[in-house]
Amino acid sequence: MWIRCRPGVGQGCVVRTIVAVCGLEPLGNSGNTLRLALGERFRSWRPTLAVGCVAFLAVAGSCLPDTSEASSICDDPSQSTAAIRLLCSGIEKQDGGDTDGAMTDFERALALQPDLTEAHLMLGIGYYDKKDYTRALEEYDIYLAVIPDNFHAWSNRAAVFLGIGDLAAARADIDRALALNADDPELLENRIAIARESADWKTVISDSTWLLEHFPVQATWLLERGRALGAESRFTESLADLERAVNLGPTASAYLYRGVTRYYLGDYQAAMEDFTGALADGSDLVSPYLWRCRTQYRLKQYQAGLPDCDEYVMRRPDEYEGYYARGILRSRAGSQDGAIADYRRAIELAETPRDSANAWYGLGLTSERAGRKKDAAMAYERALDIDPGSDLAREGLKRLGK
Repeated sequence: MWIRCRPGVGQGCVVRTIVAVCGLEPLGNSGNTLRLALGERFRSWRPTLAVGCVAFLAVAGSCLPDTSEASSICDDPSQSTAAIRLLCSGIEKQDGGDTDGAMTDFERALALQPDLTEAHLMLGIGYYDKKDYTRALEEYDIYLAVIPDNFHAWSNRAAVFLGIGDLAAARADIDRALALNADDPELLENRIAIARESADWKTVISDSTWLLEHFPVQATWLLERGRALGAESRFTESLADLERAVNLGPTASAYLYRGVTRYYLGDYQAAMEDFTGALADGSDLVSPYLWRCRTQYRLKQYQAGLPDCDEYVMRRPDEYEGYYARGILRSRAGSQDGAIADYRRAIELAETPRDSANAWYGLGLTSERAGRKKDAAMAYERALDIDPGSDLAREGLKRLGK
């Protein structure tokens, strides 16, 4: 989605300066995204660098939205102060990727003109880009205390809170942004990112639905809503969205989530095809290997599934799921010693009591298959200690005469 460089409430208009600095078409869409990335996610949070344009509008003053009638301070430095010239220089550097140079200019601008609030906004973006979230929050706090009606600034501060893992504060800020500019697609996209991290699937579904009503052929929102519907176990509805998403935009993620939905609907062969599709064309996804491993288990193709398990474990050596899944397949394929090693590693990596109990049960069952009854009994007992409701572990002890 392109970022629109437009003024907030009472912040002026689009001027030729903004076209020059931000590379935008007048009252149109950006030729580049002008966004900062927050790491790899299914759909990354992307706070807009175009707030720099919005910030500059407050400096440029109000006018009609007609670039032919607008003054351009950055195009004609003689018409501006030294502080504003430094602000313009910093914005150009920041747009060009020179974060350190930009921040030096913004600091110098503030030294010359301490009330140049827009420089604090741009410093917030710079510190965010450097992942110095504490300093970014300080700069945004200063800016928003003076200019609380810039919805872009609230959205960008929400990104900082998301970066430090404060989901409640991130949600409060993005809601504040939407209160200032309701139903803005960019802001709704960012709220979806926060809701997804919070597993607030109802918000993901409702916001994606609104976006689909206005952008009905956007595969992105079909993918978001389909994934959220699947997370709520509404698999038939999920599949309908994901089918459309694949048809509109056959991306690796679209294949992956359609495959997951098909897996839970019991269509394992079709799921296998989707997971293979998710790994095609240079995809950097890793989870399809785990899903193919699981799917091969469901298809009772235990030996055939082991290479996918191995690949996942190699790429994610510190994750429980790979060892647990490979332990299951190795045991079914007759490699009990290998399975025992995997279950022991899974026990070490388990982050929840449920995962730990499952791995202990798997260790007990594999030890029983290997004829190690004493080890099996001990493992079943440990599973029951963690999860007293484990009927499978209790049945295992009964088989052993315990």
